[in-house]
Amino acid sequence: MPASTNGLAVQERRKLERHHVSSSLEVFDLDTGEFLGRVVDLHTEGLMLLSERPIELYRGYTLQVNLPMIFDGMREILLDARSLWHRESLAGGQYWTGLHFTHLPDASRRCIERMVGSA
Repeated sequence: MPASTNGLAVQERRKLERHHVSSSLEVFDLDTGEFLGRVVDLHTEGLMLLSERPIELYRGYTLQVNLPMIFDGMREILLDARSLWHRESLAGGQYWTGLHFTHLPDASRRCIERMVGSA
């Protein structure tokens, strides 16, 4: 959603359309083994995560995104990402975090492209 200043829409800087993910994609930090949250929106440059706690900002993560079934021959997507922003949900107690992919292997990219293409 574009932000508004004095009633005027401010253009978003996002270049790619977000694709809402209807199934549950759990995200784990491979360095710590910690469950971080669930994917809400996804595209080939990044994702939006919903978590129970705030995710540290401007930190690099090595992530595993578990798929609910074998998709395009894969059970999980492996990638590196950097957290760029977060905010608390309106209801409170949960946090939205935007992560930008810093390294996305070809197999993971193809899987995401197929997932968002079928959305």
